[in-house]
Amino acid sequence: MRIQTPRLLHLHPFKAFVLSVSIITALTGTAAAAQTEGLPVQPSITSAMAAQSVMLSVARAGQRLVAVGERGFIIVSEDNGRTWKQVSSPVSITLVKVRFIDDREGWVVGHAGVVLHSQDGGLSWRKQLDGVQAAEIELQEAKRFDDAEKIAQAQQLVDDGPDKPLLDLLFLDAKNGLVVGAYGLAFVTRDGGLSWQSIRSRLDNPNGLHLYSIERVGADLFVAGEQGTLLRSVDEGQTFESLTSPYEGTTFGLQATSSGSILAFGLRGKAFESKDRGDTWQRLDTLQPVTLTSGLRLDDGSVLLTDESGRVLRFADGDTKASLLQVTQPGYFTGMAQAANGDLIISSARGMLSSVVAVESSEHDQ
Repeated sequence: MRIQTPRLLHLHPFKAFVLSVSIITALTGTAAAAQTEGLPVQPSITSAMAAQSVMLSVARAGQRLVAVGERGFIIVSEDNGRTWKQVSSPVSITLVKVRFIDDREGWVVGHAGVVLHSQDGGLSWRKQLDGVQAAEIELQEAKRFDDAEKIAQAQQLVDDGPDKPLLDLLFLDAKNGLVVGAYGLAFVTRDGGLSWQSIRSRLDNPNGLHLYSIERVGADLFVAGEQGTLLRSVDEGQTFESLTSPYEGTTFGLQATSSGSILAFGLRGKAFESKDRGDTWQRLDTLQPVTLTSGLRLDDGSVLLTDESGRVLRFADGDTKASLLQVTQPGYFTGMAQAANGDLIISSARGMLSSVVAVESSEHDQ
């Protein structure tokens, strides 16, 4: 199977938007090696407008908030999202997702196959992986199995250059982590990111469909992506099994609940909950058929979802129908975190927003 390059129609709508307003990126699948060569090693510029730029993800590291976005921008807040300052980033390409396992250890993934690591709560970052290294890892893995078709696929990755993005990550602890991305890319580390191993061959994804989200629920790991791709691992990523997806379209996000369920959400406002480890699913009412973009479990156990129209939906534990939060600054929301003081912090196409919704939900439908 030859990896096809132009697949924009299967990409997250917001990632396509990022393409139109910023640099040519790997998410189009059209960036040539010559256009991306060297990008992973160029540090991000310093900009007074970093906090107002396109930001794609935000996470909490202890009392601190850390957000990432276009041009390699990384910004931090020490006052629950009221003010932000830019910190140095070793790359100048779009960063897609940030996660922390505690108040110090965190990772970021992004375009050009980049993985960044912080050991000081997001104040400084070091590159652990890029697309050049990732392609070489794929090639060596294929040669190890002496599989001509896999070798040809991996060689194409090498020839393409670092033009394929990683889209999500999950670290189980400070040593064991997984990253997933476009065209079925998937890697695991057992030493905190010092070295990586391809696990594409463990995933039932023969067509190299994009993998958008990875989440842990109890002892299980779940991976979801385009065209109904849904996988589960019961052994911390050693093996994966395919599950019957409740939706044949693309799932952009997975979110664990406080009661041990998992929510899957994506295109056209489709959202589902499974209470039996992904074996069966129940449809959730999201009020409108608008693509869902991010999820967050709050400290009170409820789950929030955002959509591309600027709505914030709330599901209390056990609810099957969303209630709407009152949004004071609607926009294209891309990620959420809850600050140490309980405030909801949102990353968006206009930068970072705080106190944009009322704490209390309204029950009216639209």
